[in-house]
Amino acid sequence: MKEKGNIARKSTRNFISNWPLHAMIVIYAGLWIWMAIAPYSRFDWVLENLLIWAALIVLISIYKLITFSNLSYALIGLFLALHTVGAHYSYNENIVDVWLKLILHSERDNYDRLVHFSFGLLLAYPLREALSTWTQLSRKWLYVMTCVTILALGAFYELIEMWVALLVAPEIGTLFLGTQGDPWDTHHDMELALYGAVIAMVVTAALRRRVVKMNDER
Repeated sequence: MKEKGNIARKSTRNFISNWPLHAMIVIYAGLWIWMAIAPYSRFDWVLENLLIWAALIVLISIYKLITFSNLSYALIGLFLALHTVGAHYSYNENIVDVWLKLILHSERDNYDRLVHFSFGLLLAYPLREALSTWTQLSRKWLYVMTCVTILALGAFYELIEMWVALLVAPEIGTLFLGTQGDPWDTHHDMELALYGAVIAMVVTAALRRRVVKMNDER
């Protein structure tokens, strides 16, 4: 019990003095409030925000158990910001979609694909931090299991979308799922999340190797 108390006090002190994290919270809160005004579909906005509220509850709940680096909090915040913007538009056409259509020469609204890719790209590093704290995996297996876990979480989220659409809002199921008539939409979403995670881990490994090499040269 004494050890847990020390961890709790340390976490509290870290949070109080961590002004970059405070800034991230204020910026995200401002974006969330802005995106909560007159969304494309209020009911769909509520459903999409269930993920955000669940994520924030988890982050707050585990803060005393694991305090992520500010880099990880920034990556998590950026992903939540992308999802928050998507929730406002119900993942329908927005300025990013217009830009992507011009680049990809596609009629499909691709913002949702961007967010699924970002799920792997942005959350892989924080997940690796968590796995390195909670498991005894070697460095190489951390990279592998991070990618596997991202793929599993992506698949689980697709199941959650299906369950919510069927149980809570079957009348807007197509809007909420955002398949846009693509029978392979779910597969592509998981695929992009996996690609994002692989890229993130390759970059992490390369940067880590470079830092080690620079330290050895000193």
